[in-house]
Amino acid sequence: MVEESQNDIFLQILKKLEQENVLKELILVGSWCLPIYKEIYGKIPNIPVLRTSDLDLLVRNPRNIHNLTNVDKLLQDMGFIRSFDVTSPLIKYKQSKLDIEFLSARIRGNEKIIKIPQLSITAQVLDYMEIAVQYAMETEYIGINLKIPELPAYVLHKAIVQTLRTNEVKKEKDAATVASLGRLIAELPELQTRTIQIFNKFPKSWQKIVLKMVKIHSPELKELFTRTSTPQ
Repeated sequence: MVEESQNDIFLQILKKLEQENVLKELILVGSWCLPIYKEIYGKIPNIPVLRTSDLDLLVRNPRNIHNLTNVDKLLQDMGFIRSFDVTSPLIKYKQSKLDIEFLSARIRGNEKIIKIPQLSITAQVLDYMEIAVQYAMETEYIGINLKIPELPAYVLHKAIVQTLRTNEVKKEKDAATVASLGRLIAELPELQTRTIQIFNKFPKSWQKIVLKMVKIHSPELKELFTRTSTPQ
């Protein structure tokens, strides 16, 4: 019997969530977006494929979900084990090759974890995730319809998050991703234009974080912002 690959399991999860009418409520974020960008942009070498065991799914609008689906049971039926954080009510889902975590943009106050009863899950609330929500795009990947952040939004978000990392390994991976995708953006005029459009809508404080980060890690993005934009 052939053992299932990490990618096989990833696709099975997306297909099951799509079948249950849940995937439309989610945005795929994190490193698993990279193979999809590679598919969209013609398998260009500048797009790294840094798949990890972490599969992050952002709940697009936790307060406005009308489809009631027990995602907790769905994932357990697929062989995932609930993983509890002893310091919070957050529940993740783990198996040998993939760990699933649900995320949410900040809705109000200082909530760190929210319950989403319509889906029978919890989600970790993270700052700056509104970037992925605001600039989500619909695409098709191997016959699956899903939402991911627009590539320029993904890069700008990654640039901000990289500066907040305390884990040095993840910090280096984020920097490498921004550098690689920055080279891709520099090659495609439509991505350059869209990157500037999104950047210019950021608060001034966010722009400063991005500029400081790319000054160190992405000469292509540094040149793009220097040539076409200044902080608002």
